[in-house]
Amino acid sequence: MSYNLDEQDQIEQLRAFWQRWGTWISAVLLVAALAWAGYGGWHWWSRRQAAQASNLYSQLSQQLTSGAPGQAAPLWDKLRSGYASTAYAQMASLALARSYVDARDQAQAVPVLQWASSHGPVAAQRAAAMLDLAALQIDAGKYQQALQTLAKPPTPSFDALFLERRGDVYAAQGKRAQARREYSKALAGLPAQAALSQLLRIKLDSVGGAA
Repeated sequence: MSYNLDEQDQIEQLRAFWQRWGTWISAVLLVAALAWAGYGGWHWWSRRQAAQASNLYSQLSQQLTSGAPGQAAPLWDKLRSGYASTAYAQMASLALARSYVDARDQAQAVPVLQWASSHGPVAAQRAAAMLDLAALQIDAGKYQQALQTLAKPPTPSFDALFLERRGDVYAAQGKRAQARREYSKALAGLPAQAALSQLLRIKLDSVGGAA
């Protein structure tokens, strides 16, 4: 096939351009293709993880409904070891711990809550685990451990609940001034009509009124 001069000139320019930039363009296209494949693969893996975790959580819930936390524990172990980054592992931890508490087996509930306090993507569930753990530590007379558990909420939105529970720690020790301080700070951070406000006022009155 013959080309006219203009076409030959264009072909030569294209050939020169490709010789100069072809390797770089190919590399960019390859990186883009790999990134897209990785993005799709990650989403597929995430969906698969979530589906498997959901199935395990459903089985665990069935065991707990029948009042068998001991039989549910192996399912929680699977969730903890294989699906720790999912909300299902967090939910399973809270449900299993509460089932242990209902069965008056606080010793088994504590390590479950300790794990849930520091794992999982949902701050509200980590906060719930920390508050439940601190309550068990208060009941066991482990006041310093409870204060350590309550040292810092996962997000500021839980400040009032953590302050209230710290007040409970001090009240349990008979440290009324410290309890008043924590209850007062918790109350000050809530709207007057908040549901927790009424309970805080009752607790505050029980240790001598406003700080």
